[in-house]
Amino acid sequence: MISYTESLRGLKHYSLDGFCEGWKQPLTALQLRTIIKNSTYTILAVDKAQKKIVGIITALSDKLHWAFIPYLEVIAEYQKQGIGKRLMELMLEKTKDMACTDLTCDREMQAFYRQFGMTESYGMMIRRYENRK
Repeated sequence: MISYTESLRGLKHYSLDGFCEGWKQPLTALQLRTIIKNSTYTILAVDKAQKKIVGIITALSDKLHWAFIPYLEVIAEYQKQGIGKRLMELMLEKTKDMACTDLTCDREMQAFYRQFGMTESYGMMIRRYENRK
């Protein structure tokens, strides 16, 4: 059974293994914990029986007009169970009073986000690890 929480309280010894698989520059468990703590809003999907955090969504916000969702991930063994959808629904509920909720994603993920009423936009980015050898 998956439960959802907004902080790491009570989850100090829960595993963060399985995140960032296949990334060019994967985040460590310590980096993920720092991101979770430093984000304006965080929602975690937790498998208490396995003592694992299995999904994460974060948002940065001015808490008035704008929110940006930089991170949503569900570890591979828990995908296709509706966890990512539920994390997104919960985050959109948290940001519902803001005029703008934005995110950027790879093209292959756009269909997933369309189901939440999101539309395509254009953006710019820097990925400092792209040119490293």
